[in-house]
Amino acid sequence: MGSPNLHLSRRQVLGIAAGGVVGAVGFRYLTLQLPGGSQTVASAAGAWASPLETPAGLAAHFLRRATFGYTAGELDAASSMSYPDLVDMVVNEQAQPLPQIAAATSHAAVVRAWYEHMASTPAQFPERMTLFWHGLLTSDYRKAARLPFVLQQNQLYRSMGRGDFRTLINAVTYDPLMIRYLDLEESTDAAPNENYSRELMELFTLGVGHYTETDVREGARAFSGIRTVLVDSAGRRIQPPKLKGSTPAAYAQALQELMTQGARFKGVLATRQHDSGAKTFLGHTGNLDPAQALDIILSHPACAPHIARAALVQFCTPSPSTALINSVATQFLKSNYDIKTLMRAIFTNDAFRSPDAYRSLVRGPTDFMVATMRALSRPDLAAMCVQSAPGMDQILYDMPTVAGWPSNQGWVSSGTWLSRVNFAAGVVATEQRFPDPVAAVHTHLDGVVGPDTATVFNARQGAGDKWYALLASPEFQLK
Repeated sequence: MGSPNLHLSRRQVLGIAAGGVVGAVGFRYLTLQLPGGSQTVASAAGAWASPLETPAGLAAHFLRRATFGYTAGELDAASSMSYPDLVDMVVNEQAQPLPQIAAATSHAAVVRAWYEHMASTPAQFPERMTLFWHGLLTSDYRKAARLPFVLQQNQLYRSMGRGDFRTLINAVTYDPLMIRYLDLEESTDAAPNENYSRELMELFTLGVGHYTETDVREGARAFSGIRTVLVDSAGRRIQPPKLKGSTPAAYAQALQELMTQGARFKGVLATRQHDSGAKTFLGHTGNLDPAQALDIILSHPACAPHIARAALVQFCTPSPSTALINSVATQFLKSNYDIKTLMRAIFTNDAFRSPDAYRSLVRGPTDFMVATMRALSRPDLAAMCVQSAPGMDQILYDMPTVAGWPSNQGWVSSGTWLSRVNFAAGVVATEQRFPDPVAAVHTHLDGVVGPDTATVFNARQGAGDKWYALLASPEFQLK
């Protein structure tokens, strides 16, 4: 439908909204009625009417949050279902495995493959949850040290991220990347390392104010002695290749061959290095091991609300009320920490479907880039995502701190906004044929845009320019 000329300048596109995405959040425009066959869009000042009362509007709203976007055909199919059936279908999707990666020890190769997988797999919800857990139960690739730990953790969150939280947090405690990241390998009975114990309670499960420094120390004793070993496909311990005397390439190749044969790294409890003395942790006393300490954490009244709030902020509203958090947490706890129950409770809550929820969340950089790839059916842009991510402040498996990334309006700054605009320009510059941009406004933006976006969209007739305006618009950054 025409090649992109990119007549629109960055200045014009940046002028779509004076306040960028922050200015668009909480500001509403009237729902637009686009003329059939028109190559322009119209806008009206005022407060926009939420489309969530319509089947198509609610389906699009849900898919923007539970997945990384959709095609027009997928939206039509979703709109034809009852909303409860749609939620059940998506939440019950079976994960598709990440395609085999030739360089399993390469962080860049794993991230590129994951971007491509997020953009192409029909099982979108499992990938959305993999990203959610990666952002909450954080790790960093820098401590992987030529080992396939990033790939293994990615596979772990994909396989267990929709089961039950008890099983997931137990597996995370023995995950090789987490062991390295929070120094569990250095923790012994004689010198327990407190890093994992502290972050487990403060960031992963309970939150500040629900534990003491004594609990941190006693928890460190309970988690002491966890080590990483290499096992074959039958679970038998084997020796990893020796790095000394080997080139990095030869070492990586040797590991790759073992992984291809089914070998994997796993965490184990080395009893000789585990503190077997009595401990008092969160009010419970005994010879506590990691599993018992985790059970104590999960029985704490702050645990279910902590996870519920984190999920609500990512999937429902940037500022969930205490009543909403407690309602979702109660269902989560009654289900024995079933993650699908947690997500159904969020997606079917009245707060999720309220007009105030519409476009109240800001897409993170990964979400934005994958949604762009899906809107244009371009999973081949994964390499561009890897290159563009640093400018948007979200490098997968390279967290700024153990607290993870910001959320919603925390993503927005002048620099990161410019990086999003540059990404949109780069995407459009590599495309030769475009879907109908006016139809795309209906499909991806519900036919609801503000006057600035309409002005820029209408500024040129070229489909490339129009797609550039759509992808760089505040409306596309919101969900």
